[in-house]
Formats: sequence, C-alpha cells, structure tokens
Amino acid sequence: MEKVLISVIIPTYNNGNEIINPIDSIKNQLSPDGVDVEYEIIIVDDASTPEKYEEVKSVAEKEESVNLIRSTTNGGPSVARNLGIKLASGSLISFLDADDLWPENKIRLLFPELGSPEIEIAGGKVKYRIKEGVELDLNKWEDDRQRITHVHLGALLVRRSVFDRGYLFDEELRFSEDVDWWSRIREDNIGISIIEETTLLYQIHGNNMSFNRDIHELDLLKVLHKSLLRRKKKGGNTFMPQIKDFRNRRDDLLVSIIIPLYNGSKVIGRALQSIINQTYKNFEIIVVDDGSKDNDAEWVRNNYQNVMVIQQENRGVAAARNTGINAANSDSDILAFLDQDDEWLPEKLIKQVAVLREDPYCGWVTCNQKYVWENGIERPGFMKPEIDKPHRSFVPSSLLIRKHILLSLNGFDEKLEMGNDLDLIRKLRNHKIKEANIDEVLLFKWYDGNNESYKIEEAKADIFAILRNQIKKRNEQG
Repeated sequence: MEKVLISVIIPTYNNGNEIINPIDSIKNQLSPDGVDVEYEIIIVDDASTPEKYEEVKSVAEKEESVNLIRSTTNGGPSVARNLGIKLASGSLISFLDADDLWPENKIRLLFPELGSPEIEIAGGKVKYRIKEGVELDLNKWEDDRQRITHVHLGALLVRRSVFDRGYLFDEELRFSEDVDWWSRIREDNIGISIIEETTLLYQIHGNNMSFNRDIHELDLLKVLHKSLLRRKKKGGNTFMPQIKDFRNRRDDLLVSIIIPLYNGSKVIGRALQSIINQTYKNFEIIVVDDGSKDNDAEWVRNNYQNVMVIQQENRGVAAARNTGINAANSDSDILAFLDQDDEWLPEKLIKQVAVLREDPYCGWVTCNQKYVWENGIERPGFMKPEIDKPHRSFVPSSLLIRKHILLSLNGFDEKLEMGNDLDLIRKLRNHKIKEANIDEVLLFKWYDGNNESYKIEEAKADIFAILRNQIKKRNEQG
C-alpha cells in the first residue's frame, strides 16, 4: 500500500480552544483507496496573547500529530505559512485556517488529481458557512449550496516541489497574499486541477481578517498591479486564466453565440440551423440586427422563438458583435461568432470547447474552413486557387474564445469596417495569448458574390489602419 505524508499548516492568531475543530476535521479525513495517509499538523502561532497561546498549547499537547510553533512577533499569515512550509516534512502540503474546516472527503477527492505529473495543485469548491446575523457582501454563488471557486488556500492540496521552486508567500503582504500566490502560479503556467466537489468549509463569523474590507485595505489593487508588471516584464501573455477555468470536469460551460445580421433573412436560416444541429447543446443564440431594411429581426423572431434578437441602428458588423458580447448571459464562459451566411458542421462547438476545458491556459481556438460556392458562382479572380483547399480559418465564424479575454481586449474595433476580425487576431497574438486549432473542416464559408466581407477597397483601407496601429504599438514598446 502506498504511504503518503501530508503536512497541514495552520496559522493562528488569538484563536483558542476552538482550534480543536480544524484539527479534528484533518484527523477525520477519509483516505484515498489503496493509500495510507499520515498527517503532520503544523500550527504556527503568530504571536497571540499569552492566554490564547496557552489554550492552543493545551490542545496541541494532547495531539500526537501536532507540532506547535510560536512566533515572538506578529508577522501575518504569509510569514506564518512560510515558516510552516520550511518545517514541513510531507511530500504534499495543504493549509487550513484556524476557523475553517475540511469536509471529510477532501483528501480522498484531491489526491487522485495529483496522479498526473503535469498537475501540481489540486483544489475544489469552497462552501461558505455564514453565522446567523452576519451579513456578507458577496454578489453571487455558483450554486444553491453557497459555493464558489475561489483563492482560499484551505481548499488545495499542493506538491511540496511547488514551494521548493520558490512559490512561497509574499511576507510584505498581510492581506491578499493568497491572490498574489495564485497570480504567480498562473503566470508561470503551473498545472492546476479544480474539481466540482467541496474541499473547504469556510466559516464566516464576522471576525475574519478580510471580512468586509475594501480592495484598498486588502492591497488587492497593489497585488494585481504587481502581477501585470511581472507579465509585461516577461514579454509574454498579459492575460491569465480565471481560477474557474481550471474546473476540468465542468459540463456546464455556457457558450454565447453571436450573429450579426444585416439584410440576411434569406441566408440566416442556414446559419441558425447549423447551430441547432450542434452536438454540444449548452449555448445561447444572440442575433443582433444591425439596422436591416427587410424585416430581418421579425423573420428571426417568428421562426426561432428561442433566439434573443436585438435591434440597433446600422453601425457596422464590429458594433453588432460588441452589442452581442455585452448582452451575453453573465454565466457564459465562452463566446462564439457566426456570420449570417456561414455554416458550422455539427461537431464544431463540442471539439473546440473540449480544447478550452482540457487546457485552461489556452485562450482561443479556431478550426479549418472550406469555401462553398453558390450555384453559378465562380471563384473571383482576386482569390488564389489554393483557397479552395481546406485551411485554417481566422474569421470570427471559426473562433471560440474565453469571454474574459475578449472583454479585456475591449472587443472588436468599431472604427474598422472590414478588418476588425483581423485586428482582433493581431491583438490576441501581440498579447501572446495561447491559441489552438482544430485541424479539420468545421466551417463552411458560403460565397454568393454579395458577401459583405469581400469589399476590396474597404478591406484595403482597414488593413493599412491595422498596420499603422501595429507599428505605433511597437514604437511605444521601444
């Protein structure tokens, strides 16, 4: 039977006899199948009052697995945790605050996640337990059990090697040290797996260190700014996955599909039907009528009752896409786009969603496309013959992108009439956001001679504007 030692670090400051509760929640853990787990509990007293220290000491002396360390000066949670890490003997390390608890199956659930060498940190959801009479300013739970995916360290199980490589806690921070640690971990593409089950019971009693403090008191802006500076200095990706992007077993990823519509009632039915035929079913469809003149919006409403239809004055396709982005469900994680005259193959979404689910550090996915010529239409002379062959597509209809990334890039540039899609790809690559492609045809580009995207002169003007922006950006960066 495999034997594993897990070191659990508990910082404490003016907690007393109640520290027996987190200790018991560690001792009562269910072991993973085929694994003999031993626990080393390291309590770091961060210069509590003598009375409180004596209470903790009396509890610790009765527990064979507990090692109590006392600091002479109050250094804060970062100092306490780092001290505990240095004293830890286990190959795996976890954390638990003195006023929180583990559910009995935390280690049983998380240990298998570390079976893959690529995964170095495993975690789960945090369930909030709010003391009666305490008001909590939290906007939204992820489910009806008051759970969220958050930065709480107590929800994690971490390989000791992560800390040995220097990922300790910033001792200059008394607050948001967990946010800072998570930022550094994600900046360096550390392998993380977040499961859907609860792995921490977070107790809100009104005296929590960060309870009802604003972002300035928590040094949160300072932490985020430092992260941005580090990423810029590295010259790499300035965007990071959100923590919920590491929820690798999610089957509820909502895709918001946005279709700009302009005088396209004769062709949009094909596009809409190709969405309905998708094997991946968790999506919403948003059609933005950009000032059509032939009652397009009414036609969609009459024929597709489950489609959200938004009407606006004619402002161009980029503005229509941005309107759709802003109207997307707040729960949606991913954005997709489909032009009114294009068509998806049935497995387009399911294959692209799988890529983003399996690689949280990947921000956008494309696919291959094939041109389809309407009856009697010949390939225009300005198109090279090679275009008839299947090839990777960078048009919006091929794109699946994480919503938080596109929002960070301010969507599509509405000043560019024809080249806003090319400009988006430029911005994604300038920021070195990891990309992928499904190397098979999942998009049909229909051509009938009237496609808006082939206005040559307008396209040339936009391309020159994009090049000017690119040169300006490089000059600014030196």
